[in-house]
Amino acid sequence: MAEPTPLLQTAGSGGTGLYMLIGTLLVVLVGAFVWYLLNQQSAAISSQSIALASGIHGLSSAQKKRNNAIVLVGPMGAGKTALWTRLRFPDSTAQPETQTSMSVNAAEAHINESNAYLVDIPGHQKYRLDRDSYLPMARGIIFVVDSTRLSETIRSTAELIYDVLANAKVQTNETPLLLLCNKQDDPMALSNARVKALLEDEIDKLRASRQAGLDSLRDANVAASGAAAGDEDDAAADERISDFLGYDGKKFSFEDLPNPIQLNESSLVLGHDTSGLEQIESWIADTLHS
Repeated sequence: MAEPTPLLQTAGSGGTGLYMLIGTLLVVLVGAFVWYLLNQQSAAISSQSIALASGIHGLSSAQKKRNNAIVLVGPMGAGKTALWTRLRFPDSTAQPETQTSMSVNAAEAHINESNAYLVDIPGHQKYRLDRDSYLPMARGIIFVVDSTRLSETIRSTAELIYDVLANAKVQTNETPLLLLCNKQDDPMALSNARVKALLEDEIDKLRASRQAGLDSLRDANVAASGAAAGDEDDAAADERISDFLGYDGKKFSFEDLPNPIQLNESSLVLGHDTSGLEQIESWIADTLHS
């Protein structure tokens, strides 16, 4: 005759089953919560991508309506963040330590009785969309150049200033630009006249190569699509005009641009005496009041 199963063992088996059921439910609930979070993150990334493509990334409605934005651009290591910090914190004892920017710095600053919205765009190419989203709202642009390294970085520096000046809104608004030749305290620094000449020579070469590239692309598109040459010529002509700086048939010169261009020299090193800051502040105030 079989012995009856002890009641204690039966209760224990039932308790184990209940724990397993609760554990399964918890796993399902956690999985559903993680799935929800991932979908929310995916939606946010998609919205950000759409905003980037539209050129409005990082801009609130209030920011897009600003009329006092001064945008700082230029190659990495040129001194943009040092300038932004000095303008933002005029009291030298309050100035924080700076390093190469890994994100956009933007804040209000009171400069020569004027309220400016200072935007410091990192020089790395991956911040191009941020740069292009802020340029349309700029009242003025400060392009900072490292005067000690321009001979080494002339191509990339010229490409960057070309992209800034060829921006459709910068052209339409005739946005003033201050070309700031920084690090003049270094004995190896080039003068502002030399910086200007080197950039004009390189932009002239870039202008020719870009137009040749557009012509080649137009010819390739016509050959591949069999489209009417006249239609393609019209589209190519529009693109050539929008991306062309200066006058066709004349060597490039900053003086030929509709944008007011001013050159200044500066030495902006945190923790040391500076030069050129007063002229920069005056340019900002004059630009905001123009």
